[in-house]
Parts: sequence; C-alpha cells; structure tokens
Amino acid sequence: MGKSMIATHLLGMVRQDSAYNIKYVQQNVKDTFGFDISYHKVWHVLKAAREEVYGTWKSSVQKLPKFMIALQKSNPRTVVDWLHLDTDIPGTKILNYVLWTFRPCIEGFRYCRNLISIDGTHLYTKYKHKLLVVVTLDANQQILPIAFALVDKESLESWRWFLEMFAKHLMLDDDDRICLISDRHSGLINAINFMPAFTFPRGVHHFCLRHICSNFNTKYKNIQLKDLCWRAGAEQNVRKFERIMEEIRGLNKESFDWLQRIDKAQWTLSHDGGWRTGILTTNMSDCINGVLKGSRRLPIIAIV
Repeated sequence: MGKSMIATHLLGMVRQDSAYNIKYVQQNVKDTFGFDISYHKVWHVLKAAREEVYGTWKSSVQKLPKFMIALQKSNPRTVVDWLHLDTDIPGTKILNYVLWTFRPCIEGFRYCRNLISIDGTHLYTKYKHKLLVVVTLDANQQILPIAFALVDKESLESWRWFLEMFAKHLMLDDDDRICLISDRHSGLINAINFMPAFTFPRGVHHFCLRHICSNFNTKYKNIQLKDLCWRAGAEQNVRKFERIMEEIRGLNKESFDWLQRIDKAQWTLSHDGGWRTGILTTNMSDCINGVLKGSRRLPIIAIV
C-alpha cells in the first residue's frame, strides 16, 4: 500500500484536526489496514495530506495578499499591516512581516484590563518563521487574543516593528495606559526602549515571574531557592518581601545579588505599583499557544 492511499485515508482526519501526531497515525493505520508503518513514512504521509487540504507554504504566501483583502472586506475594520523587502526583480518583493488583528479583538480590547501578555512561538514549517501573539484578560479572567504577526525571527527589528504596529492600531489615545508582561528576550527588551507607548508614564514592561524563577533555577539549581524566588515575586507586602529576600541571602549570597540586579518593579508584586493587576506570569500566552499548536504546522493562510 503506497503513501498516496494512506494519505487519501487521512484526508478526512486532517480536515477535522490538523494536529494529529505521528504515533496516533501509526496506530490508526495499524487498526485500519492491519500493518505497521514507519515514523519516516508517516511524516511524509501527513505532509502530503496537509498539503492536499491546505496547500503548500509557498503557494499560501503567494495567495496571502488577496486572502487578506478578502478578509478585510468580509470583516470591516479588521487591520492588516505589511513590511516587505525589495528584490533585484522589478515589481517583486519578499514578505518580511505581516500583522493582523480582527475587528472584534480591537473592539473587545477596549473593555479589558490595561494589561497584555506578549510571546513568540515557532512554526513547524520549512522556513522556521515565528508567530508573535498579544493576549489580554477581561474582568472575568477570560483570555482574549488581540493581535498576531508572522515574522522571520524574534529580533530587535521584528519586535520593534510589531510593537509599533500594535501601538499604532490599538493604542490610539495618548491617555492609554498599558502593562506589558513577557519573558526576558533581549530583542523584546531592547525594542521596548524605542517605544514611548510601553515606557513610563504611558506604560511599563514587567517580567513573567515563572521565567524569572526558571532562569534563577537554571543558574543556581536549588529547589528551595527557586521556591523562595517565587514567594518573593508573588508577595504583595513589602516587609514580607524583604524578609524572604533576607532568607535567600542567608542561603546563597550570590543568588540574592542576582535577583537584586533585576529592577524590583519588573518582577515583584510588592513593587509594581498595581500595574500587573495581580497577574504574575505569561500563562495566558501559553494557553493561546496551546490552542494554536495544531495550526503551527500549516501554511500561513490556514493559520490566519
């Protein structure tokens, strides 16, 4: 039995769920056809099935401008912004970045907290692009994804462009205030230095406490210290925070000094001035990344 026959069998499955993993497909083929199939062969079969349903990455990128125009016509006030690179061929450009935010997300953001979580996640494609996503929370702790962007990689240039487009389309009033929570990616940190919309007094940039504790534990490899680091960051009372920090100092002076080098306002509840509204981590971003996991294998039009 050839790959094409198995791919045909899987077409309906892939249409329902693009995230089928290889082990599941191996078992499905064994149950349906009664024989084992190698990991390598399943990989190619799934690739063929996805391309049959969704097209290739290359064809999808070529169709993307027309798709986005159709999207905006059917969803008025949906925003799409582009950055292209010139080529040596007249009239031909290369897609570098594209951002999109749907009208309901733009309108819903006005009624949510003045807080966003921002993160980048890789796509399972030949070209290794990154998907940047901004999410927020409403007053009922429900997650709202706001804006998405496809970029070539996470860098100072891509983060700066993404933040500029976000501010341009979603922070229209000078009175808008925002708290941005993220990991400590150097490109993002440096990009924010160029962005008045995300620097005090209009905004602040705070770090995910989970990432701080993970970095801390990677360096000092001590569960007790890691737990104290979390307690320190999550503590709302300044005096109690200081007592926990003294406990850390007593256990390991070097680890205490490491935490002291990070601006307390960026990682602790006790010093953040209320900007975080109690949110310690980028878990809301991780939730959306989990929802999108299956689509990250697909061409860009299917992702949108």
